[in-house]
Amino acid sequence: MTSRTSRRGPVILAWALSVLLLVALTAAVLSAVALSRQHSRDSERTSAMQAARQLTLDFTTYKYSSWDEDSKRVLDGSTGQFKEEFAAGANQVKTEVVTNQATSTGEVVEAAVVSNDKDSAQVLVIANAVVTNTASKDGVQRRYRIKLDMVREKNRWLTADFQVVG
Repeated sequence: MTSRTSRRGPVILAWALSVLLLVALTAAVLSAVALSRQHSRDSERTSAMQAARQLTLDFTTYKYSSWDEDSKRVLDGSTGQFKEEFAAGANQVKTEVVTNQATSTGEVVEAAVVSNDKDSAQVLVIANAVVTNTASKDGVQRRYRIKLDMVREKNRWLTADFQVVG
């Protein structure tokens, strides 16, 4: 009996070590998958926020002498209802901007993703702009709080809704 018991010890030890190794490998794989998913979510959040920041900058920066190019940048970063509304009003705004020789120099101060999934995000942006025109040649400081609904289309984040909230 002693020789049988002495042979069982190494077998049980090998079996226990195999189980522990399997558990450790499973935990490592699950951790790697979780980290990969977290990295992907972080990357999506960052990409959506960067696109929202850029559109806000494009929206708050224009010159009467380059309105067509400036408004095209906004349209290029837009989709859906916002794109339709902006396109529909662009010529009327252009008339006002050109008539008043208006310029606006925007700056994004802060941005944060409120919510997101792989194909949509809501981003809040705080932006400042200095606006000049024929009535205010020295410029007027404006502060905007903007909520942007972002959607991913063909691997690009675009603005589907743009609301000045304060």
